[in-house]
Amino acid sequence: MWLRRAWYRALWVAVFVLPLWVFLGRAFFGAPLGYQFLAQVVLVPLLFVAQLVATLVVFLRPSVRRDRAVSWIDVGVLALSWLGQLAIGFFLVDSASSRPAASAFTALVGSSALDLSTALSAAGIGLTIVAGTALLGLAVWQAVRDAKASFARAVGGFDSAGAAPGWADDSEHTIRITPRA
Repeated sequence: MWLRRAWYRALWVAVFVLPLWVFLGRAFFGAPLGYQFLAQVVLVPLLFVAQLVATLVVFLRPSVRRDRAVSWIDVGVLALSWLGQLAIGFFLVDSASSRPAASAFTALVGSSALDLSTALSAAGIGLTIVAGTALLGLAVWQAVRDAKASFARAVGGFDSAGAAPGWADDSEHTIRITPRA
């Protein structure tokens, strides 16, 4: 339960921190911000909006708010999504006209790992897209499931149509009105 609650607390932090990491992550390691940076000016806000929507769908589920913990499915899919975004910020290769292509990974390891960095960046992008899509779909599915369970609890006490819970079938005190023919 502590892990599910930790993920619950990290939901809103991740919405802001991870897109910022994807946007500027490699700059912390001395890698250049070049032409790829221009593409990210457009794409990172889309990542932020997508993550915000998925987080809202997860957060607005009654079971999540009640328990202050996400489900185990959410933990797994969020972990994959967050791992993909961390990989993008660390492995994304960029180049400026005056400096050779590099990433945070190649700034630490050396430029010989440029192809590996490119491949891992692509894997991170793919993982982020697949996990984000899965997160949104699974969160909606769990929200619908929670709503059905909540509705079933709300109407489960009714014995039959028109009878409220706790009412006995007391036919001798029932007034019947019959129309005249």
